[in-house]
Amino acid sequence: MLLDLTTPVDFTVRSMAVQLDQEMVVYAEEPKIQRDLTSSKIIFTSDRLRNIPNIVTVQSVLSNYPGVLMDKNDDMHVRGGRSGQVAYYYDGFSIMDPFVSGTGIRILPSALEELSLTSGGFTAEYGEALSGVVSAVTPEGGTEYHGRIRTYQGATHSYDVNTGSWGGLEFIKNRSASFTFSGPVPSFDGRKFNFFVAGEYLRDNSSLPHNMTISYSGTAKLAMQPLPRMKILANAKYYDAFGDTYDHRDVNNRSYDFNLDGLPSFEKNAYLLGLSNNWNLTERSILSGSFSRFRTNTKVAPHSLLDKHWSEWPGYSEDEDGNYNGTIHTDNYLNNPDYNDPYEAIGFATGDDFNPSYLWREAAYSSVSLSYLSQVTKTNQFKVGAEYTRYDIDWDQKQFYNTNPYGETYQSQPTYASAYIQDKLEYDDFVINMGLRYDYRNADISYNYTPDELTAAYREAKSISRISPRLGVSFPISDRSVMHFNYGTYYQAPRFTYLYTNLQGDLSTGYPLLGNPDLAPEQTIAYELGLDHMINDGLRFDVTAYYKDITDLVTTREALKYAGRTVTKFDNDDYGSVKGFDVALDKLPMKGYVSASLAYSYMIAMGNGSSATEPYYTYLTSNEDTLAPVKEYRLDFDQRHTVTAVLDFRVPSEWKGKVFGLTVPGNWGVNMVGYYGSGLPYTKTDSLGNRYGERNEGRLPANYSVDMRFNKDFQIGSKRNVLSFFIEVDNLFNKKNVLNVYTHTGQPDNDNRRYAGSLSTSQEELSRLDHLYDHDPQNFAPPRTIRTGLEFGF
Repeated sequence: MLLDLTTPVDFTVRSMAVQLDQEMVVYAEEPKIQRDLTSSKIIFTSDRLRNIPNIVTVQSVLSNYPGVLMDKNDDMHVRGGRSGQVAYYYDGFSIMDPFVSGTGIRILPSALEELSLTSGGFTAEYGEALSGVVSAVTPEGGTEYHGRIRTYQGATHSYDVNTGSWGGLEFIKNRSASFTFSGPVPSFDGRKFNFFVAGEYLRDNSSLPHNMTISYSGTAKLAMQPLPRMKILANAKYYDAFGDTYDHRDVNNRSYDFNLDGLPSFEKNAYLLGLSNNWNLTERSILSGSFSRFRTNTKVAPHSLLDKHWSEWPGYSEDEDGNYNGTIHTDNYLNNPDYNDPYEAIGFATGDDFNPSYLWREAAYSSVSLSYLSQVTKTNQFKVGAEYTRYDIDWDQKQFYNTNPYGETYQSQPTYASAYIQDKLEYDDFVINMGLRYDYRNADISYNYTPDELTAAYREAKSISRISPRLGVSFPISDRSVMHFNYGTYYQAPRFTYLYTNLQGDLSTGYPLLGNPDLAPEQTIAYELGLDHMINDGLRFDVTAYYKDITDLVTTREALKYAGRTVTKFDNDDYGSVKGFDVALDKLPMKGYVSASLAYSYMIAMGNGSSATEPYYTYLTSNEDTLAPVKEYRLDFDQRHTVTAVLDFRVPSEWKGKVFGLTVPGNWGVNMVGYYGSGLPYTKTDSLGNRYGERNEGRLPANYSVDMRFNKDFQIGSKRNVLSFFIEVDNLFNKKNVLNVYTHTGQPDNDNRRYAGSLSTSQEELSRLDHLYDHDPQNFAPPRTIRTGLEFGF
């Protein structure tokens, strides 16, 4: 199944009634050149997903392909865009968490029929995305029952905080069990009523201490055809997770390596309910409608207090005016360490101290959409649609780092609406996709616009709307070559944390930061030109060049001075530009045993800010950089060169090969994915944190890794029953890739910081503790990880 694409089928038939004894299934091959594709799109079918390594998440699948980068925080960037600029759809429904602009529910890669990433030229149907659109689709059932059961356990090299090193390969309770099951609904015609269900238990322990997730996920789809011209799909998704997080140093450079229970734990829960309907009004027109309800929430707190609100923590109290006068900060977060204790003197937490921070956020929204598609003529397809979304958001945060705890609580019900017109013209010599999109936002909140006055004055946030044109053209050069061009203006609403932070105007904190519900949508204007050419029947060559002009990016800027302190506010003042090209050579899977691909990407990402809060944490608190930059520089995700190589070798069951004279059985395969990425930029500083040289003048070392998957299949009874043994290895050669460095040394494990106090502790012990404090395992990519398991398909 290829989403949003046309497959021409021209033939003449004569009507005749034929009685069949059994169902007839017709198979169609995916075209090697898609002549109506006017965008850049990567598509992974279920067969391809089943054979590649490292499919724990959809992000891990997409990260090894041109233009996609996973940064040190595991956030995804596409073609030089910031994190959070990719929209995710699960069976056609949005699953975004608007607080962080990321996925709010787990997508099960092993339960997908198709996974795609559109990185350029997405049509007017898609909004709220600047860099890309990810679409994950689960299969429908059929007239026969099919299923898969999959389980594995994992091993890796665990990090030891007592030695500052990774140990040998060992099993770490990393395990998973999952299943899929599909078929006809009992007592109904399977061609008209069928289902698909999938579930997963996952315990994902990493190589880091106090860093694990236990999750339960499920998805279900019911396909119904109550009338000959009507099809209804009902979807349900569920996700429940809890676990622990590791942070070598927190925001104030305090380390909990010798007090791991003091680090935060988390709980996450999400569900999606969706109902969609396609009604063929005539042979040339389809009316489609959908309704969905999505909810996602996250809670983060100290492990022992995860089930309590911050107002119920030991040590919390208030005076008669409702102001905090408790002891949480002194009991757990001393600002004046005991220098007679070498652990505290260097920066380690001791005793039963915990990180005194709390977060609860929930976003729930209901969406309804309606679209009408008409094949006006053989060459003209017209589509119009609209969508309305209403949110219910809830935020509660508190941090007890000093005598004046920072935090806030708010609720709101913002609304979003959109409409689009799309026209597709398909002729022998060219295909045109042109569209127009309208987006509207109402933040549904009031904010204090005079925070520096004694009396607060509130005003309603204004509603904001935008219109974005889209154009895509493809034209065949020959029966083996197609060129495409696209242009588009894309808008995305800012994250809710930028809109709603501190709207009451609290200026009592050390560096006050104000939200801005009047923020404009961020904007990207993108251009793309590409060529898709079949060198021969089994070899395809692609090249695509692109340019993006990015404006109205959210940032933080000085708003006013109050009591001698700088007050900052979120604003639309950042901008950037990205240009680059991707080249790919694919050997398609034919009758031979080998398929392969080789891809190279070159990209330049420039701008005056890599993230919205970059000025808040650097320029506005720095003695050197007191003003935001006025010219573009290399952004944090400016990765100039990436190379990806994929090799897949499949041996059929009837193969009778020999190695050193010994017969080797068939029905096995190996897939290897190699990746190279040039070093990312960073800003060099002195020991006091003051910049020297240009911004992002330094470069991290280049990264490379190889992932591998091997499987051996055993047929049990009928051809449908297959037991498969598999081994998956991430980072096969255990390469110690550097993700981050200390900016004044350029090293990942040495910040050149030495304690010089006169303690009774030996210098040898002080040096050991100093080394452990410096050695941040999060500055390195994960070590080799192995998963071994079994899969049974029937």
